[in-house]
Amino acid sequence: MKILNNDAKFAYLGKPGEIFSQGFRRRLRMIQEKVDFKDKKILDLGCGKGVWMSEFVKFTSPENVFGVDCDKDLIDWLVNNAQSPIYQSKIPFENVVHSVAESIPFKDNYFDIVFHNEVLEHVSDDILTIRESFRVLKPGGYLIFFTPNTGWPFETHGIFLFKKYIWGNIPLLPWLPYRIQRIFAPHVRNYTNKRIREVISSALSKEYKFELVHHSHVFPGFDRLIKKFGKVGRCFAKFVHKLEKTPLHFFGISHFILIRKL
Repeated sequence: MKILNNDAKFAYLGKPGEIFSQGFRRRLRMIQEKVDFKDKKILDLGCGKGVWMSEFVKFTSPENVFGVDCDKDLIDWLVNNAQSPIYQSKIPFENVVHSVAESIPFKDNYFDIVFHNEVLEHVSDDILTIRESFRVLKPGGYLIFFTPNTGWPFETHGIFLFKKYIWGNIPLLPWLPYRIQRIFAPHVRNYTNKRIREVISSALSKEYKFELVHHSHVFPGFDRLIKKFGKVGRCFAKFVHKLEKTPLHFFGISHFILIRKL
């Protein structure tokens, strides 16, 4: 991944989360059903505005929470703005580092948990990003990430059309052949089940022993829908979330993957 200038950021990196939404809280609960965060050393890779970091400190000490992001402006904001989550959570400034995901500036076997939320689709080299995530992970530790699923019928990162970037949810693009997807959305990836497992295998099989502990698909949190329609929105979200336990989970917006380093 390149360290991008201001003109390209929005298209290539999307908009970082401003708050820890109900959708994020749901994802955190799903993770906690499988992994204990208590007193763990945690890296948020692609930390954005630090909203996940501020949640992680509820389970471990601030000194154990780290963040990496390729956007220097975001890192500067995190360490210089008194309203930023790391100020509020008392996370040491030196724990937040400007770097690309393909070259994580920490030593081998350093973290108990490496986490990234909708980051892998943006990096230049997804295989190297997974490999680096594992390098800094302790044996027995967990790599946890969410990344877009091709089954979801919308491209959520916008498209390029006639050299103009168009932001929005573009219907059916993920269902088109990959070569066509790349014409309109060269800035992101969507993964089939087969492809994401190939990336994991290519990244790890030669150098590490690992266990793919969990692989499923999750639907959105529907925060905006709930805010707009209240009880009706909540009922709709509850119904759709139940589909995660049926074959229709195939259409979930994201892969939810948990890998243990042996």
